[in-house]
Amino acid sequence: MNPTKSLTGLVILATLFSHSLVFAQMPTYNEKEYLTPFWSTDTMYNESVLMVSPDSVSPAEASLLFPPLSIISVKDASLETNYIENIDWIYTNGKLRLLPGSKAVFMTNSQLYPITKGATMDKIGGGYVLFHEGHFFHDKQLAITYTHEKNVWKGPVPKYAGINLPNTTKKLIQGEPLKIVFYGNSITVGGNASGVNRVAPYMPNYAGLVVNKLKSTYSSAITMKNSAVGGKDAAWGLANVHSLVTLENPDLVVLSFGMNDGTGKVSPAVFKSRIESIINDVRATNPNSEFILVATTLANPETFFAGQQVNYKPVLQELAGSGTELADMTGVHQELLKNKLFRDMTGNNINHSNDFLHRWYAQQICGLLIPSSATTNE
Repeated sequence: MNPTKSLTGLVILATLFSHSLVFAQMPTYNEKEYLTPFWSTDTMYNESVLMVSPDSVSPAEASLLFPPLSIISVKDASLETNYIENIDWIYTNGKLRLLPGSKAVFMTNSQLYPITKGATMDKIGGGYVLFHEGHFFHDKQLAITYTHEKNVWKGPVPKYAGINLPNTTKKLIQGEPLKIVFYGNSITVGGNASGVNRVAPYMPNYAGLVVNKLKSTYSSAITMKNSAVGGKDAAWGLANVHSLVTLENPDLVVLSFGMNDGTGKVSPAVFKSRIESIINDVRATNPNSEFILVATTLANPETFFAGQQVNYKPVLQELAGSGTELADMTGVHQELLKNKLFRDMTGNNINHSNDFLHRWYAQQICGLLIPSSATTNE
């Protein structure tokens, strides 16, 4: 055997394998649909639900965010399998419900609330709540596309921040280079986003969605650094801001702490002081840097991870003003939870966002940086 030919063959095979992996991980979602603001349209694309049967005998069901006029599709979370109306599912009495023999995945209450400790977190009042990282919950959720009445969203809607973020918006409008640093915890890292977990539909975390949308809207050369680290709070953020953010010379910093601070019962006053000190460190070196302060989504209210998170939005709002804007994900999540359960929108059932909730993060931030006409289908 000719060793040179053998080596060449291995190189070709390795190249083909590498290309096949890239092809296999190409996004299978529609980015235009995913970044169409939820509040501006009459079509909901791939809203996530977790179908649950209370006793393994009763039909598994879930609620949608808006009352549907017509359901276009019910798919698995990968968007690769389509389930059929009147065979796999029906919509009745305000609920999406699986039919006997349906091929669609579902869970039971006993699975979500195990009686023994294992892949669990302690439940408030006793017992356990199921917990998994990776794509476990993603694999158990469905994606629903449907039409609905317009103007039914009652939660926060971002307003274009041309006044509060003049340097950033000027650079975008004039096509000048823009550097964005994302800084926060595991949600910003992308915990449980399908693309980060390398499963279909391979959607990036909210930071990636934001940058993609800005690039498709403006002619600016946009560079991005994600300096977020899982499990961290604003105290860690302050201790490391100079090396991880300030020295990057950012034009815009998307600052997103609060989830872990809230679990640790950090007071709103202390949290505000730490966030303000992070801002001051960056501006001492880069006075033109601007900030989007993300008020965090909430932790599972059935667990001890829920704490002070809901109380951080008011103090972040106090910091908003010239050069600083608020992205109100706390208010968004509160409104979502009026019509959907926490398990419908989570990636780990404790504190991480799934693809659907990452899209809300991205749309709220994009709404601050893109005039409304650029973030609608009109």
